[in-house]
Amino acid sequence: MKQSNQIRLILLGITLSIISSFPSQGQSTRVNKDFKIYFTLRENEDENARVVSYDGKELVDFKVQNGKSSRGENKPSVSSDGKWIVFNTYQFGGWKAAISSIDGSAIRQVSKSSNYSGFPSFSQDNQWIVFYEHENGRMGNRDIYKIRVDGTEKTRLTQNSKHHYYPAFSPDGSKIAFVSAREGGNYEVFVMNSDGSEPKNITKNVSHESCPSWSPDGKRLAFLSIRDGYLNLYTMNPDGSGLKNVTNNQKRESNQFIQTAQSVDELSYMYGTSWSPDGKQIVFVQKMGELQKLFIVDTDGKNLRELVETKGEQTNPNWAK
Repeated sequence: MKQSNQIRLILLGITLSIISSFPSQGQSTRVNKDFKIYFTLRENEDENARVVSYDGKELVDFKVQNGKSSRGENKPSVSSDGKWIVFNTYQFGGWKAAISSIDGSAIRQVSKSSNYSGFPSFSQDNQWIVFYEHENGRMGNRDIYKIRVDGTEKTRLTQNSKHHYYPAFSPDGSKIAFVSAREGGNYEVFVMNSDGSEPKNITKNVSHESCPSWSPDGKRLAFLSIRDGYLNLYTMNPDGSGLKNVTNNQKRESNQFIQTAQSVDELSYMYGTSWSPDGKQIVFVQKMGELQKLFIVDTDGKNLRELVETKGEQTNPNWAK
């Protein structure tokens, strides 16, 4: 009888241990002091987008202190020292890339141009911002530019008859990944030198691909692709080799994600990828039902889970230090 009770206690302990090991919804299995993800949140279709941050426990609004945008803010990117944030805003007469202190003060337009611009992000040394800008007002080609954080030395990096999206500096600042349809009708991931020279198509696939982001060590790129008819998170080496399907989303009854994005504009504007500071996880956007939601997954494809439950759409993640 005593041995039977001991066995029950052992089994109970094992059961409780297994249950306690399950991650709760909206929390990372490795939440630490560096865990903070900024993203765009739109809770209702008729409501302006806003930038929020999530630290694994609490959702906090980022609020611009000076001025007010008629359409809110979106697409945030935080500097590596955590002092500055760049984002899209409608404060300066149409969608423009803007920079402010992380507390929302001292906002200013990144470029003094009247043309629409967006998708800004920092270099790792916080000396440069890379972004796209329209050729003529809100029309014309979208080309990639870089500019110093103080607004000087604006440099055009691409000049092509096709649009360019989603630029991102490599951690060492020597390369920039971006998205373009310059080699055909579909959008693919390219990598060029940070001066705009030697752009190379590294995906070379007939499907649309977008949302590239660099691993902290610069050895891998994450991106989203709708190759094979299903939207998946992939990683690859910066030269396009070593391709890995991380999420392996296939058509099955238990599949919680949609089959594909509706267009490359939707894929570029409403989705996104970003690596954790330790390089072990990736936050990305997938469409669940009718809404875009943020999910976290280990780079080996394990522990896929929703970041945090909110109303409305969650897009454009940036995993800040």
